[in-house]
Amino acid sequence: MVTVTGTIRNVGDRPVRDVVVRLEHGAAIATSSELRTDLSGNVDQYQPVADFITIAPEMARGQEVPFRLAYPLRSPDRPSLNVESPGIYPVMVNVNGTPDYGAPARLDDSRFLLPVAGVPPDEGADVTASDVLNSAVAPDITRPVALTMFWPLADRPRLAAGAPGGTTPVRLIDDDLATSLAPGGRLDTMLSAVDFATNPEVDPGGEVTRALCLAVDPDLLVTVNAMTSGYVVNDAADAGPGTPTHPGTGQEAAVGWLNRLEALAQRMCVAPTTYAQADLDALHRVADPGLSAVATNGAGAIVNQILGVTVTRGASLIGDGPMTEAAITLLSSQGPTVAIGAADLMGPGVSDGGAPETAETAPVRYTPNVVAAPFDPAVGAALAGLGATPESPSYLDPSLDNALKQDSDTARRQDALGALLWRSLQPETTPRTQLLMPPLMWNLAPPDAQAVLTAVATTIRAGLAVPRPLTAVIDEANAVTDSVPLPSGPLGNPRGRFDDGVVSGISGVTGRLWGLTAALTTDERTGQTGNQYTAPLREDPLRALSLSGPPDAPNGPAPHRLTTVGRTVEDLFNAVTIVNPGGSYTLATERSPLPLALRNDLPVPIRVRLDIEAPPGMTVTDMGEIVLPPGFLPLKVPVEVHFTQRVAVDVALRTADGLPLGEPVRLSLHSNAYGKVLFFITLSAGAVLVALVGRRLWHRFRRQPDRADLDRPDPIEVALAYGDDGGAGDDARAPAGRHDPRRRR
Repeated sequence: MVTVTGTIRNVGDRPVRDVVVRLEHGAAIATSSELRTDLSGNVDQYQPVADFITIAPEMARGQEVPFRLAYPLRSPDRPSLNVESPGIYPVMVNVNGTPDYGAPARLDDSRFLLPVAGVPPDEGADVTASDVLNSAVAPDITRPVALTMFWPLADRPRLAAGAPGGTTPVRLIDDDLATSLAPGGRLDTMLSAVDFATNPEVDPGGEVTRALCLAVDPDLLVTVNAMTSGYVVNDAADAGPGTPTHPGTGQEAAVGWLNRLEALAQRMCVAPTTYAQADLDALHRVADPGLSAVATNGAGAIVNQILGVTVTRGASLIGDGPMTEAAITLLSSQGPTVAIGAADLMGPGVSDGGAPETAETAPVRYTPNVVAAPFDPAVGAALAGLGATPESPSYLDPSLDNALKQDSDTARRQDALGALLWRSLQPETTPRTQLLMPPLMWNLAPPDAQAVLTAVATTIRAGLAVPRPLTAVIDEANAVTDSVPLPSGPLGNPRGRFDDGVVSGISGVTGRLWGLTAALTTDERTGQTGNQYTAPLREDPLRALSLSGPPDAPNGPAPHRLTTVGRTVEDLFNAVTIVNPGGSYTLATERSPLPLALRNDLPVPIRVRLDIEAPPGMTVTDMGEIVLPPGFLPLKVPVEVHFTQRVAVDVALRTADGLPLGEPVRLSLHSNAYGKVLFFITLSAGAVLVALVGRRLWHRFRRQPDRADLDRPDPIEVALAYGDDGGAGDDARAPAGRHDPRRRR
């Protein structure tokens, strides 16, 4: 018996009379695209199960009326859904009525998928016991599906942008993660559900455990691990390090959640997503090999370090973005890998021939390094419809996009379970393998998580599926040798594409950051390396390219985060400067050194070079590469000056590779050096002075009169010429032949 219950609400602007409802059904879904198209658009494929039933003679505005419809799957003598074999069947609740001042019309409908794993026996008065036994239809389990499901543990980037490594306490843009990690929160629900389903007491044979693999975002682990040591939260919109903050409340929840995850990771498969769920298509347009390596190959090492496990290597989870030519090219540049992403699938109105199609999910080799193991986007989109925030992933073609938010939680849960079971109930559909890839930001309520994991366990234990570990997926994909052309044309939802302005901005910021990182060295006092110091800033551009936001608005937080990171990088360059003396220098000689002082406000040493623009007549000795430690470093730059004047000398500081640091400084120099001519003149004058002094001393020691003094009066006679009162005698009394001393004066 199929029972459908619900509520009809009048949301219009007028009363509605003669409100009737009817249950309708369609044929079993034969292609995966019908998992989407049968839930919207045309209703020609639906047939009534029974006549309309009157729900209310009149409904006022805002009034609600419950209803209940119950019919058997099949019955020879009463209305039924006429289901004769296992499969996935679309069902529709059709509501008609007559609006005030209007004519009778179909007012609304609600559709969902009905999984039928087995058809029960016929019911009826004339059915014998033998007929009951023979009429039951069991599912075909001769060709089970090899099932692999990823269980995502990821979140939106929460770390505030522009914080270099070693900044404490860690600053978050909000405290939503504290709620998510606490009991009953989103991440707690995701972890608790998979922990319970893989518990040895619940899964004694380990079948469900082998079929599941945790898809863990390294950025989430970095954030939660930082929260365990205490953190602060922005009080307002993030404006960089100066943003007002308050203490976070999730430290205890972070410790408990991370400990539980570490224990779970010991007994099941763990695979890293791209860092911060970065969009590989946009990352390829950034054209930064180093940043691409951080997002892909570097993700596993972070998970290993924090969880203390060895992740399953060899697979790259593209996540919620389309598997485009750019994404494949980027992965190919990073070495051999199996790309797990959405297959290309469009609705019947778009694809060739106009007929419904099933996604091609067999592994294909695109390049010598990359083999793609696709999953069905119709199934992935159905799983994305679960939970409190249903979204259509950006890899989904618009022709398969359905409005989800008006559907009830129960209807969306039915759609997800139907999509999950569809391939296992279609024994003729090939290949007989299935990858289940939910959205990385899966927001499941506990009933949703329980229903999905129960369905996985049921299909395995009923023989409809067998577990296929991720390692088997990788091995089977790598066995493919024949190459196919790379995907071409626009894929997925064009609204999910990052703007070129965001991409070019990231390219500029990361280029400067790599240049600065190359110049930084290790601080021997703390052990911090330059790479560790700038790592969070390199990860910020990946957070800006995260696909964790709304699929139709990926650029929302990216420009703001990019602006903050760019401002921080500029501050780091300006933190290494030449101290401006503010006055002038005087060089006493032509070889007097030029005194300078360098300042490094970074916590790690940096390799720098001086760039001095010397004026003509001044030669500066290149000091080569200088390791500038944190703090101040006085220097004496050897120079040689061949002029005497006041000049201006421009001094700039650059990294070892030539990137400018800080602001250039203009020094005012005054040189007293006259060069070689003055040297020889001074030397000659000194020699003459020494000769004259020596000559006088020679005559003095030998008590010989110096001919230079012959025209001078005898000092004794001069003294006698003065009277006792200090005055001079009469001129007539002066000795003949003597000069008057007063006349000399």
